Amino acid sequence: MARLGKRLLSAFIETTEDKKEESPDKGMGALSGGAAGAMSAAGSAGAGAAGGNAVDQRFADYFDKLFGEANIPGPDYYEFSKMVRAMQLISDEQSRYHAAFAGLQVQGLDKQKLLSTAAEYLRVLTADANQFQTTVEAALQEKVKSRMAEAEEKGRRIQALSQEILKLQEEIGAMQREIGENKDKLTASSTAYVAESSRRKQEIEADIQKINHYIH
Repeated sequence: MARLGKRLLSAFIETTEDKKEESPDKGMGALSGGAAGAMSAAGSAGAGAAGGNAVDQRFADYFDKLFGEANIPGPDYYEFSKMVRAMQLISDEQSRYHAAFAGLQVQGLDKQKLLSTAAEYLRVLTADANQFQTTVEAALQEKVKSRMAEAEEKGRRIQALSQEILKLQEEIGAMQREIGENKDKLTASSTAYVAESSRRKQEIEADIQKINHYIH
């Protein structure tokens, strides 16, 4: 299930990571693989909203394929709807419906089967829509909500790091002031030491001269 969900998401939102995934398995069926195709169409819609007609045709192609895969053997609503749409040259709608029904009635189609199979295609459409919505929600969770939470967490980390940097800068400033004070103290002490040492040296040298002069 996780693998299938990942593939559905890849069909919806293509990312660098998704490109590494293999394409969805063929033959998943109208219901199990339905949302993947819809997601692909939705992804195209998001990427090329300016080309409205082309995008709409992708959705139309998707649903044509969905109904084709779910087609019930024998003449039914699927063939009837295709025939009605193929008779667009007949301007009167009622005449189109009568002509399409008459053409399939000879193959065994009756009104009850026509209505019951139309209801079945509605069920297929509803099931696919539910799968589509589930996949959209999964995509939102993985590609939007989880990334938003991650971005918020990084924002909190940045705030914490900014506070830590500010604290470190204050500590560095205090250390630099301490270094300056200690350096000044050491310089003053060194100067005083040298001065006193020189004075004592001169004093001793003077005493030596006096001793030599006064004491025989």
